[in-house]
Amino acid sequence: MKENQQLILIITIATLVRGIIAMSIGLGNDEVYYLTYAQHLQWNYFDHPPMVAFLIRLTTFNLHFTNELFVRLGAIALGAINTYLIYDVCKGIKNKKAGIIASLLYTSSLYSSIIAGVFILPDSPQLFFWLISVYFLIQIVSEQANQKKINYSLILFGLFSGLCIMSKIHGVFLWGGFGLYILIYKRDLLKNGYLYLAFLITLLLISPILIWNVENHFITYTYHSQRVTISRGINPSSFFREFFGGIFYNNPINYFLILISLIAVWKNKIDVEKSIKRLLLFLSLPLITILLILSFFRDTLPHWSGPAFVTLLILASCYISDEIEKSKITFPFWRKSVYSSCILISVIAVAGILTIDFYPGTIGSKDESSLGKKDFTLDMYDWKFFKTEFKKVRDKDLQSGLTKTTFILNNKWFPGAHIDNYIAQPLGLDFIALGKLEDIHTYAWLNTYRKQLKTGDDAYFITVSNSFSDPKELYQKSFKKINAPVVIKQFRNKKPTRNMLVYLLQDYTGE
Repeated sequence: MKENQQLILIITIATLVRGIIAMSIGLGNDEVYYLTYAQHLQWNYFDHPPMVAFLIRLTTFNLHFTNELFVRLGAIALGAINTYLIYDVCKGIKNKKAGIIASLLYTSSLYSSIIAGVFILPDSPQLFFWLISVYFLIQIVSEQANQKKINYSLILFGLFSGLCIMSKIHGVFLWGGFGLYILIYKRDLLKNGYLYLAFLITLLLISPILIWNVENHFITYTYHSQRVTISRGINPSSFFREFFGGIFYNNPINYFLILISLIAVWKNKIDVEKSIKRLLLFLSLPLITILLILSFFRDTLPHWSGPAFVTLLILASCYISDEIEKSKITFPFWRKSVYSSCILISVIAVAGILTIDFYPGTIGSKDESSLGKKDFTLDMYDWKFFKTEFKKVRDKDLQSGLTKTTFILNNKWFPGAHIDNYIAQPLGLDFIALGKLEDIHTYAWLNTYRKQLKTGDDAYFITVSNSFSDPKELYQKSFKKINAPVVIKQFRNKKPTRNMLVYLLQDYTGE
């Protein structure tokens, strides 16, 4: 089979599998939260830049179709395009065989193929613009590039790196890595006016982030600095999560292949232009290293370094291509490693779906008051069930004349966004998040565009046992009466998995 046919087959199968995954499980807590971004478009949000919101608006046809497949469609489509992009990059710097290997390794990475390729996160558009930026940076540093091509590529790099930052702030590492490369290996670029034009284009594209933060007292940076600022004391659990999470998210086999390829780079055993190898290292290793260091002192998340590891897959693919060519064995070790990587991601995907949809009960707390706590699978398990059950509770209250309220409250973005998307909106009710800014995040802005509580109004407060909040502690001064909760039990495969508690809060005081 020719390489072009192989690539089409890889992209087609991977896209179909991603579509099946998208339809098989509910939206995760981050995904359903980013769906709230799309309800009111802004130039920046409390947590992230706006690109993920624009992408959701596009694939849901302006929020007309908000089921799981359409919400995730942007990630799936970009995952297919990214597979071609990494193929094209490797084909350009090495050969078609390296491109096919890169497309397989990209597909077998949990981060690139599922976290950014199925789930709708800021990483989804970020990785797309990251790979395009890498493509144009390679054109700039390549020994074959003429001046006209360099200037053209600089302008396009400025454009796409800006869009990458508008997806997720980590995109600044593109300019950071490129800047280091220029200072150490290509200082003559500092005399090129197009470099400064590219930087200006990036600044103009990301200026809405700055303007929004000026208007909102730099709340985004205040929030993120609290997440990553170095504090006193060593935090080994965070480091181990970052380190081993990086291994798992990028596929343990891929991680091994990346390490081997880095050793090969050090020994000068990868037959790729030296300038390109240096560039790829500058675009990847600083981000990985900085996050590992930060994780000693502050909580970090393993997927933050995802684009860096994807960049290193380019080097790994070129090295494996060479090794396969050198081997006289019909089915060499390197080819087996690539295929094994694809098998492993398939096993992880199937196991994940089966666990989320069919695991008996919960893998978290079995205690009734905190049933399901620390069970990460519940984020994506059957929230539609609660819509039906809550409607029964509300209908009973309406019929008895106890209340006519249309309001539902929660004090946090999670599980608030799930309650908003899966219960309040389908039933045509009014959801508001009432709590501290650090708990409700972008709802602090979204609330202002929604129907407001008035003195004397009633409201339902909904919480769940795996993320319980007590309304008596939160709202004892806000409502004159807080009724005992109606407990709705949820089962998975006939075993108790989670409880939803519905409180009726009566007579809002306005406080």
